[in-house]
Amino acid sequence: MEYNFLLLEDNKLHIQENETFLQLNQENIGSLKADYSLISTSVTKGNDPLSSKVIELLKDNEVVINFEKVSSALKELEDNKIIDHLSRENFRKISFPIFVQSEYLKNYLKNSGLKFKLSLFLENSNFQEIELDS
Repeated sequence: MEYNFLLLEDNKLHIQENETFLQLNQENIGSLKADYSLISTSVTKGNDPLSSKVIELLKDNEVVINFEKVSSALKELEDNKIIDHLSRENFRKISFPIFVQSEYLKNYLKNSGLKFKLSLFLENSNFQEIELDS
């Protein structure tokens, strides 16, 4: 399935055109022509990440967030001192790529002055979580 590939750098999204990436702006936001967009922090080659499972979730949700298991040790701190060792099994972390309905993304970017801060985006979005690599 066709999708828009967007690279996230310094809270700005860049769209891939041929072999280069251009920062999204008012003039080229119309380049988001596919129904769905994939946001990543790095360019990867390989399998199509827009699986049928993700597409089904995107039909009912504006955004699908990929979560993965936490692989490093977690500590609870108080006054810069470790007070507890936490179980990794109870935590997940956000992982890229993030999948989004392109029309929703366009509206969000227009309202945010084309800035993309992940925490604000998630705070203002109806999203579904998925674990692709678990």
